[in-house]
Amino acid sequence: MLMMFRPFVSTSLLLLCLTNFASGDANDGGRGDGATSTTRGIYRLDWSRVGDHVNQLRISQQDGVVTFLTQGSDPFFRFQLPPLEAAERDWMLELEYFCPDGIRGIQWRSGAGIHRPDATALPNLPSAEGWTKYAFSLSELAPEAIGSAVEIPVRIDLGTRPNIQLQVRRVIVRPINDAELKRRRDAAERRMKKTALAERINDYRTRRWPAEFESVTLDAAQLHVAGMVSDPESIDGAFLIARHAQSVSADPPTDTELARRWPVSIDPSGQRFRAVIPSPHGSPWLDAGVRFQLVGQRGAVATPVSAARYRDLVHRENAPASNSLAAAKGLTCITSRFTPDQLRELGIGHASVNILVSGLVSETERPGWPTIDVNGRTWWLNEPRLRQQDRDIQTISDAGAVVAGILLIPTSSHSRSPIAHPESTDAGTYAMPNLTEPESVARYSAALHVLAQRYSGTDQQHGRVDHWIVHNEVDYGWQWTNMGQQPIEVFMDHYIRSMRLVDAATRSLNPNAHVFISLTHRWNTTDNQHWKTYAPKVMLQRLIHDSRLEGDFPWGVAYHPYPQSLWKADFWNDTQVSDDFDTRLITIKNLHVLDRFMHLDSSRTVDGRVRAVICSEQGFHADEQDEDQLRTQAAALLLTWQKLRQCPSILAFDYHRPSDHPNEGGLRLGLRGLPSETHPLGRKKPAWDVFSAIGTEREAELIGEYQSVWEGQQE
Repeated sequence: MLMMFRPFVSTSLLLLCLTNFASGDANDGGRGDGATSTTRGIYRLDWSRVGDHVNQLRISQQDGVVTFLTQGSDPFFRFQLPPLEAAERDWMLELEYFCPDGIRGIQWRSGAGIHRPDATALPNLPSAEGWTKYAFSLSELAPEAIGSAVEIPVRIDLGTRPNIQLQVRRVIVRPINDAELKRRRDAAERRMKKTALAERINDYRTRRWPAEFESVTLDAAQLHVAGMVSDPESIDGAFLIARHAQSVSADPPTDTELARRWPVSIDPSGQRFRAVIPSPHGSPWLDAGVRFQLVGQRGAVATPVSAARYRDLVHRENAPASNSLAAAKGLTCITSRFTPDQLRELGIGHASVNILVSGLVSETERPGWPTIDVNGRTWWLNEPRLRQQDRDIQTISDAGAVVAGILLIPTSSHSRSPIAHPESTDAGTYAMPNLTEPESVARYSAALHVLAQRYSGTDQQHGRVDHWIVHNEVDYGWQWTNMGQQPIEVFMDHYIRSMRLVDAATRSLNPNAHVFISLTHRWNTTDNQHWKTYAPKVMLQRLIHDSRLEGDFPWGVAYHPYPQSLWKADFWNDTQVSDDFDTRLITIKNLHVLDRFMHLDSSRTVDGRVRAVICSEQGFHADEQDEDQLRTQAAALLLTWQKLRQCPSILAFDYHRPSDHPNEGGLRLGLRGLPSETHPLGRKKPAWDVFSAIGTEREAELIGEYQSVWEGQQE
């Protein structure tokens, strides 16, 4: 999914009219429920006067209501915030708004930063079909305005969508009220708990454990557990327990987990341990996401003496092999509007499709939905949605291409999906799954089982999925895999458990199935938003370590090596890249850095294989009316495949997208233009012809035609 970068359009500042009201006058109409009386003034702001200081906004005013109508993908207005007196309580900006569509991606810039692209995200405006209050802290956003005589320039961006109408009234600056203070204290307490959990996770990951698992294998109806011991005294009297998918391995086992235990035998040398766990079909400790841990008992206290370990999966025999891929041509956003013949003509070997996991199963009966049993429980299956998904996947499968399914859980300001993480917010487009409670884990696991079974390749009428991309751009989690604000330790622990669930569900039915972590081009960025975004390099290092610690599995990387600027296809001129592992970005220009990282001994699977990479989303901007951009886009594709062929870890490159889309912030990434009545797939750009020629005899001819573009445009 695209990270949007918007140009800054300069306008002059406007000082708003503000009136300082006495406390009695202001408090009557200005404070929210639970507000505390104060003798300080409350400022009332007049936003009707910003009409000459806006970008892509139309503003009108009637009877005290200011109406903003967005007219492009970069709507914003500017004003100056007056100095506010220093006080014990924070200053809040509060308003009432009416906006049936709601607005995401609201941003605040103030002070010197108003001229820079850096911004602070404001809370989204949820859909409101009645007048609704909205407030945020000015003391946090513009502390330089407090107790100062200096006016502060401010810019507020109203999302990226045109034709959104926002009505605003009663805009005031007031002290924080008691209810808001309580919410702030509660949030501070939650932050402390998350910090403590992050510390426990780090301790768990780096501790020298006295016992270490070697294998957990299923044979007939028994689990066989084996491991090594470095400190026999520490595991005297130890036993095995099963940790469930909703548990954090670094946390103490729950009473429920401790209630079911299995004995462990130590060999005469004291250096090895073994255990046999009876495991008939349907045993809960065979469920996906379950791992095992060795626990010692000292009096009433049970203490883990090993890291947890997942069960080794046994492949199903005689399964049809997957296509062998190397730098294969792929596409995103393929639907059944394309025919298999069209895809074959393009030479497509790979493609990725979005799969919405939420709403696939229901624990209650739904009219027209068939039932399915998963782990001894009956679920109702959303067959109409799946049949629609079948058409897209079957089209790609019929073309002989390998399919990657991107597993997504949409967020909503109206109602939360029952499998969305409880702290996820609609600030994100998609959510992390909820792996905090058994019921949500069961629902999520049932949906994964349905997808794994349906698209395992055993039933040709549904199509086949071999690659499973677990959520989207998790390093930019706040936007694309929202879990609320989390330390990286907590976020990654949760995410890896989701990867494990997908791996167990899919690979048990299709031995060719691989799970992939989805990452942007922000390889080693240091400008991450606190507890919202993370560096892909660090996330991969944690995944490598944790998969070794708790049992390796064959995950891969779904990378998005967009150019440095999404608006410029000439990636050969990217400047924020280098030839080392500390590079800020990895784009096509230095894609070999990612390939080299994957070939490190530490990055490989436990048996020495190089993990697979898919470049699962990236495109090059080219407006249909700009001949230079069209030529650069075509040249970029040709040079991309020259780079790809030097990176043996990369299986495929899924170009984003076949046709331009009107709702991508003005970006025109398609190989074809915008669809129309006369051209339902859009007019072909030169890039379409170039893309078709890649991998054929015509490619060399086109390189001769376009090579001067990347050689002549180098800065």
